[in-house]
Amino acid sequence: MPTFRQQPVDVVIDVRSKVEFWLGHLPDAVCVPVDTLPDGLDKVPGVTTDSKILVYCASGARSARAAQILQAQGYRHVTNAGGLSDARAEFTA
Repeated sequence: MPTFRQQPVDVVIDVRSKVEFWLGHLPDAVCVPVDTLPDGLDKVPGVTTDSKILVYCASGARSARAAQILQAQGYRHVTNAGGLSDARAEFTA
Protein backbone atom coordinates (compact mmCIF):
# COMPACT_ATOMS: atom_id res chain seq x y z
CA MET A 1 0.00 0.00 0.00
CA PRO A 2 1.39 3.43 -0.87
CA THR A 3 2.11 5.91 1.90
CA PHE A 4 2.53 9.67 2.14
CA ARG A 5 4.33 11.03 5.18
CA GLN A 6 4.22 7.47 6.50
CA GLN A 7 0.41 7.41 6.40
CA PRO A 8 -1.42 4.84 4.22
CA VAL A 9 -3.04 6.03 1.02
CA ASP A 10 -5.87 4.20 -0.80
CA VAL A 11 -5.74 6.17 -4.04
CA VAL A 12 -3.28 8.65 -5.57
CA ILE A 13 -4.82 11.21 -7.90
CA ASP A 14 -2.82 13.40 -10.24
CA VAL A 15 -5.06 16.38 -10.98
CA ARG A 16 -2.89 17.75 -13.81
CA SER A 17 -3.73 17.40 -17.49
CA LYS A 18 -3.38 14.08 -19.30
CA VAL A 19 -0.31 15.42 -21.14
CA GLU A 20 1.38 16.42 -17.90
CA PHE A 21 0.53 13.01 -16.44
CA TRP A 22 1.99 11.27 -19.48
CA LEU A 23 5.26 13.16 -18.99
CA GLY A 24 5.70 11.73 -15.48
CA HIS A 25 3.70 10.89 -12.37
CA LEU A 26 3.83 9.09 -9.02
CA PRO A 27 3.66 5.27 -9.09
CA ASP A 28 0.09 3.93 -9.12
CA ALA A 29 -1.36 7.42 -9.68
CA VAL A 30 -4.56 7.91 -11.64
CA CYS A 31 -5.05 10.99 -13.80
CA VAL A 32 -8.24 12.87 -12.95
CA PRO A 33 -7.82 16.49 -14.10
CA VAL A 34 -9.10 18.98 -11.54
CA ASP A 35 -11.68 20.35 -13.99
CA THR A 36 -13.36 16.92 -14.09
CA LEU A 37 -13.77 16.56 -10.30
CA PRO A 38 -15.71 15.19 -8.53
CA ASP A 39 -17.40 13.35 -11.41
CA GLY A 40 -14.05 12.10 -12.71
CA LEU A 41 -13.72 9.86 -9.66
CA ASP A 42 -16.27 7.55 -11.30
CA LYS A 43 -13.34 6.26 -13.39
CA VAL A 44 -11.44 5.24 -10.25
CA PRO A 45 -12.72 1.88 -8.97
CA GLY A 46 -13.42 1.50 -5.29
CA VAL A 47 -13.20 5.16 -4.25
CA THR A 48 -15.62 6.04 -1.47
CA THR A 49 -16.07 9.00 0.83
CA ASP A 50 -14.02 7.02 3.38
CA SER A 51 -11.05 6.41 1.04
CA LYS A 52 -7.71 7.96 1.93
CA ILE A 53 -7.11 10.13 -1.13
CA LEU A 54 -3.84 11.84 -2.01
CA VAL A 55 -3.99 14.63 -4.62
CA TYR A 56 -1.10 16.43 -6.27
CA CYS A 57 -0.42 18.63 -9.30
CA ALA A 58 2.56 20.56 -10.66
CA SER A 59 2.92 23.33 -8.08
CA GLY A 60 0.18 22.86 -5.50
CA ALA A 61 -2.50 25.27 -6.72
CA ARG A 62 -4.66 22.76 -8.59
CA SER A 63 -4.27 20.14 -5.88
CA ALA A 64 -5.45 22.66 -3.26
CA ARG A 65 -8.51 23.34 -5.42
CA ALA A 66 -9.05 19.60 -5.92
CA ALA A 67 -8.88 18.95 -2.18
CA GLN A 68 -11.50 21.66 -1.57
CA ILE A 69 -13.79 20.21 -4.25
CA LEU A 70 -13.53 16.69 -2.87
CA GLN A 71 -14.01 17.75 0.74
CA ALA A 72 -17.08 19.79 -0.25
CA GLN A 73 -18.46 16.61 -1.85
CA GLY A 74 -18.07 14.67 1.39
CA TYR A 75 -14.72 12.96 0.90
CA ARG A 76 -13.37 12.92 4.45
CA HIS A 77 -9.74 11.85 4.06
CA VAL A 78 -8.19 14.04 1.37
CA THR A 79 -4.53 15.03 1.59
CA ASN A 80 -3.04 17.73 -0.60
CA ALA A 81 0.54 16.67 -1.42
CA GLY A 82 1.21 19.90 -3.32
CA GLY A 83 3.40 19.75 -6.39
CA LEU A 84 4.84 16.61 -7.94
CA SER A 85 8.40 17.20 -6.70
CA ASP A 86 7.17 17.80 -3.13
CA ALA A 87 4.93 14.75 -3.31
CA ARG A 88 7.78 12.54 -4.55
CA ALA A 89 9.90 13.52 -1.55
CA GLU A 90 7.43 12.06 0.95
CA PHE A 91 5.73 9.32 -1.08
CA THR A 92 6.53 5.62 -1.07
CA ALA A 93 4.86 3.07 -3.30
